Order: sequence, then C-alpha cells, then structure tokens
Amino acid sequence: MNYSVPLAAGQSSSLLDLSTHSDDWILLDGSKVSFMRLSNLSSNSKKDLCRKLGGANGQQDVYVLGVSYSDAQSLSGCRDYPKANCHTLPRCRSYRLRKTQLMAEPFDTLSSITCRANNESRTLYFSRHGESEYNVLGKVGGDADLSPRGYQYADSLAEYVNGTLGNTPGFKLWTSCLKRTIQTAKNIEAPREHLDALNELDTGVCDGLTYEEIAERYPIEFAARDDDKFHYRYPEGESYFDLLLRVKPVLDRLKVENNVLVIAHQAVLRCLLAALLKKDEKELPYIHTPLHTVMRLSFKPADGGCHLDLIPLSIECVETHRAKPENCSLTRTPEEALVTVPAHF
Repeated sequence: MNYSVPLAAGQSSSLLDLSTHSDDWILLDGSKVSFMRLSNLSSNSKKDLCRKLGGANGQQDVYVLGVSYSDAQSLSGCRDYPKANCHTLPRCRSYRLRKTQLMAEPFDTLSSITCRANNESRTLYFSRHGESEYNVLGKVGGDADLSPRGYQYADSLAEYVNGTLGNTPGFKLWTSCLKRTIQTAKNIEAPREHLDALNELDTGVCDGLTYEEIAERYPIEFAARDDDKFHYRYPEGESYFDLLLRVKPVLDRLKVENNVLVIAHQAVLRCLLAALLKKDEKELPYIHTPLHTVMRLSFKPADGGCHLDLIPLSIECVETHRAKPENCSLTRTPEEALVTVPAHF
C-alpha cells in the first residue's frame, strides 16, 4: 500500500521515480505503512497518481505527511532545505500526520451542486464582509475588525437587504464565525447562523503577513502558490482544495435553499461560486469577488440555468484581487513576484 508525502517546494519528482522511494515506512495502528517521497508534481502527474492509488473510482483513504515550516531564525530540530535569496526555509524532521481522501477530480464530489440542483426558480445572495483593517494594510488571514469604510458598507448592506429582502418568506442569513462577517451582518434583520465552515482559508504560518512579507520570508512558497494556487497548501494551513472539501456541507444545503444571504470571505465565496457556476480548478482561485458588492445568483431553469449579477453598493474600498503573475518560477525577481499585488497602505 502506497501513501503520498508532499514535501518542500523546489524538489522534483515524477511517477517514474515512485518505485525508488517506496521502501520507507511508518508504524501506524500497529501496522507498517509504506509511503513515497513526492513533491511538486505537475497537474497531470497528480491525476495519474490519483488513478494509481485509487483504482477505477479514483478514491481511497490516504495518509498524507505534511511538512511544518518555521522562521529562518527558528531552526531547532530542522535541517536547512532549500535556500533562496539568503533565506532558509527549513524542513522539519517531525511530520504532522493527517488522514485525507485523495480524489481524481474534486469537482466530481460536488457534481450535484450545479445550476440544475432543482427545477424551481430561486435566488441566492453572497457578499464578502466589509473592508477590514487587514484589507487596508494588505495582510492575509487573521480575525481583524472592520475598517471605518467597512462599517459604512455594513450599514449600506443592511439598508439594502432590509429594504429589498426583509419581508421575503423564509429569508435567512449565514455568516462565518470571524468578527468581520459578524460585524457586517449586525444590522440585518433576519434569522442567522454562524458557520465554522465559512471561515476564511487558513493561511498557516503566513497569517497576518502582507504579500510583500511572504515573498521576502518564504520566496519558494510564494512561487509555488502562484504556480498551482488550487492545490498549494500554506505550511500549517489550507489549500483551496482543502477549503472546497470544508465548504461541501454548505454547498449541500445551498442545493435546495432559496433566499439565503451568505456573508463570508474571498476564498470561501470563490469555492461556493465555482461549484454553483461549474468553474474548473484553474478558474476557481481567480474568480473576482469584489468587496462592498452583493452577488446575486439567480436559478431559472426555464431560461437555461443560472445567472450571476454583481450589485456594488458604492462604498469605497481597497482592491484585494491578485491576478496570477506571468512569471511563477523559483528564479524570478522580487519585482516579478509582486507585480500583481494590489495597492495598500
């Protein structure tokens, strides 16, 4: 039985190498479990590996050993690998054991969550939280409060929702459990739920950093994420693939819901919209979900499916969308790495 081990970015491997690395093993539940040392697989290789491990249906329980990273200043118990631009990204000897399910196509699992989920006309509403203090500073992750303009958006959103949807039968509100979505929803008059599954993508060791700081401290990680944003997992954090699996229970509910407003986060809404609009894994991480905008998704089977409308509420805010840079190589310059980073204070 073989199991995959994603190691530090910058190493290389291919399916031709698998047999040469499969004689290592760990003791798990009293049994020897072998694993393969893999990293930086191409998309095609990943699909081939899924088929190899999962058989015809492409599904099998797989134990994945993830690597923990720490600051270059904290090298206890780690060996230095690799180095770039005088910064060390250590690979720790102690691994985190995680059980996950390896699937050939993640969207296969969500194939029922489509525009044709049922034959009734219905409408779903989505909004990001108002501009946060971290948005203003260009930082990722965290649990920051709204900025002054974010609070203005919360007031404007409440006025819009209470005026247009407040009397709609069955109207309900879902938010994440993070402060910025709860603050955004504060004045909306509707039954509400706070769902952990809607929390923002976990950025791990990069939490609270700006893109510029990530590029300086972890240049290899920064390049690896740009190269494959859907599958890349932040050290001690999540990937878009992980997040898509996390929000699946929410998507299962949205399949039959009507008149729900979901107030969540950029990465979360990208996952929800991608599944509902049948986008692929290359498109998903780059779906534009602007701040201070209501996104209305209308399902009208008689008219051929669903339609997304963007309704900006005219409260100024920063732009947080970062397009994929042209150069995603490990040898790119800092200027090439940061060329698409949005302006911030």
